[in-house]
Amino acid sequence: MPTNVWPALVGYALGSAQVLFIDWLRDRTQHRRQLRLLRSELRRLAGFTRKYGWTPGHPPADDTTPNPPRVTPSYLGLLQHTDFWLTDEHSDDNTQQGLIDIADGAAVLERYVADVRGLLDSMRSATTTKDKAKYAKRAQETAVVYDRELDRWLVIVHSALDDVQRRLVEAKLRRQLWRALRPMPTGTNPPALPPLKH
Repeated sequence: MPTNVWPALVGYALGSAQVLFIDWLRDRTQHRRQLRLLRSELRRLAGFTRKYGWTPGHPPADDTTPNPPRVTPSYLGLLQHTDFWLTDEHSDDNTQQGLIDIADGAAVLERYVADVRGLLDSMRSATTTKDKAKYAKRAQETAVVYDRELDRWLVIVHSALDDVQRRLVEAKLRRQLWRALRPMPTGTNPPALPPLKH
């Protein structure tokens, strides 16, 4: 092999390694940015703490109702585009599933609020005292379920916030270099929250 080929091969290898390292750095930088955006989204969702606070059998103190949590399109986009593997705790980490569950839970809470509003509208338009009482009772029962579901959902949101904070620490360059040198550990996920009994 001619001697002038070796410098070309070495140069090609060094250039390829440099490109791979730059891509590796870019992926980690993008991951940290996505985690910060996800943290902001979760902090926004954690602010939806207003409940009905109605007591069954008693009229509500006023006509105000909670504003149910809603996920933004950017939240769903982050779930699709974030490479959670870069900061997963173990090979079966189910954080992404939990974050999808948060979006599903927000949709359920929004449905409960819509149901309560519909029942209150039916109560107002009812023509008999019996029908008014029936709709009022159902509205209050649904409001109580909303309050319990909101508490459960907020536990998941706060757990996700803690996990994103852990991931931001794990996403630092020194830790990522160490992760690149060792295999992903095995592990198990914590048990899911049990369903609420209505």
